[in-house]
Amino acid sequence: MEGSELDSENQPGTSAEADLYLNGSRNGRAEEFEDDEEEVQMSSQEVLEALQRAWINEKFAPDVLPYEEALVEMVMIQLVHMEENLATANKNDLLYIVHRMEVERIRFIVASYLRCRLQKLETYASHVLEVESSRPRNLKRLSEAEQKFTRDFHDSVETHFHELVTRHMPQNHQDDERARRVVPNMNTHVFARARQDVGEYSLAGGEHSVNIRYRCGTFVPIPRY
Repeated sequence: MEGSELDSENQPGTSAEADLYLNGSRNGRAEEFEDDEEEVQMSSQEVLEALQRAWINEKFAPDVLPYEEALVEMVMIQLVHMEENLATANKNDLLYIVHRMEVERIRFIVASYLRCRLQKLETYASHVLEVESSRPRNLKRLSEAEQKFTRDFHDSVETHFHELVTRHMPQNHQDDERARRVVPNMNTHVFARARQDVGEYSLAGGEHSVNIRYRCGTFVPIPRY
């Protein structure tokens, strides 16, 4: 089961207009992009909150989750505008320091989100490539850059492993690539924080359920089945 902040429904997320203080403004023009043929409007604050949720989910999910390309692109575009605004601001102003700290905080979230994904791709390269190749085009979880990175990393490791070890092994053991493959533990436990009262939440295909209620700042354990 993948870790997430639970809501009453599972909700997925391009042009962007940056606010100087991204974390505090809801007065700017809303972001607009298409998702499943529906036009979705998001303020700068909502975009950042969505990216934070994607970051937390990625950290606690055992497998690689779908890449939130639209969110990352919007935040990066906004960061560029924020940097441009800061370049002309008075560096002795207290607001400049606050805004600069906010920019660095957002950069950290983006970098940490991407690092989490890269760590999984390196650890489970063979598994990820095999599963990704079996998914329909519209359900791919990796970006094109991630797909290329994973393929290159996997080929490099296999070549190195072959030159160092495999070619010196008996012929009948040289093709045991699947035996040494590392796969994510999909049965690991997770902790989830409800953003609102959810009520009975089905687990394990409806065989079990847990009553999830909103508790400010509290994480509730989700049983492993």
